[in-house]
Amino acid sequence: MPTAYLSPFVNETNDYINRMKEVLRGCGYDVAPMSFKTLLSPKAVGLFRSENIVLVHWLETRAFKKGPNGARIDLPGLLQVVIYLLVMAVMRARLVYFVHDHAVHDLTGWRRTFSVRLIELLRRMADIRVVHDPSYSATYNATYLPHPLYQDRDLSASRPMRAEGPIRAGILGAIRPYKRVEHIIDVWPAGPLLRIRGRCDPSYEQLLHKHIQARGPDVRIELDVGFMSREEFEAELNQLDALLLPHADESALVSGAFFEAIGATPLVIARTTPFIKWASTQFSGLMCYDQEQALQALLQDASNRPPSPVVSQRPDAQTAMKLFGLHACIKHYTSALQR
Repeated sequence: MPTAYLSPFVNETNDYINRMKEVLRGCGYDVAPMSFKTLLSPKAVGLFRSENIVLVHWLETRAFKKGPNGARIDLPGLLQVVIYLLVMAVMRARLVYFVHDHAVHDLTGWRRTFSVRLIELLRRMADIRVVHDPSYSATYNATYLPHPLYQDRDLSASRPMRAEGPIRAGILGAIRPYKRVEHIIDVWPAGPLLRIRGRCDPSYEQLLHKHIQARGPDVRIELDVGFMSREEFEAELNQLDALLLPHADESALVSGAFFEAIGATPLVIARTTPFIKWASTQFSGLMCYDQEQALQALLQDASNRPPSPVVSQRPDAQTAMKLFGLHACIKHYTSALQR
């Protein structure tokens, strides 16, 4: 059985890597870590066998570290990146690089430019480049493969039926500056509830509290900071009428939260990006906006829609399963990786 070496092999804050392992096993691979421990063990021999593959995600982010005055170069992390690059330059296993971002999040100036160059270098070294946004396949000379975070759902499962009137919307997941959540807070209208929940750095949390306090008591905004388990995320999602994806920084190609929410919650309201433009042609429960000021009209339109049916949004759930479900992922990944 061929081996798929995966980097990173563990991600405790995101289920993406676990889902990726499931897909790779479904494609017929034995999955092993691409790590320094592996490089110093007999398993490293497999890197010099052409039937094996090495899948790399977010390696460029290791070169940077968060600091009190913003992200900076992390010399130990940069050294790790250099070592991996040297190994990948001489190995015979095929390199599969996943282009998740145009640049590393929350960077500015020359640091952002440096991150772009690292991503470009990894693309050039790769035998197979993968994107989760089909609109960037040509730009990055990459193969489109479905994002694995979508969870196949029981289409007959019930969810709470919302009452008439203002909707309950939420921003779930990592709360980071590149999402510009404070801009959403500044224009959030009275009536609808906005629930913000996820991991957040103390400095950004403090900023968000200031913006919430400035809006006054008539605007319903809840900020609940902390890590969410998979079960907690699902529980939060089931209580929402709409998931809001406010990503303002154009560093990311797609949002993982989109794949967790589409078909599970009646509406997804997202800032327009190339991926969202494409997805809006596939899903009826996806609403797009370009500027924060347009949110109020969208929220009013969403509130005027009929209450959510007891059964999950079957058309969108069926479409999502067809496009992003486990069976679809295994089929497309097998075709792309076993050429």
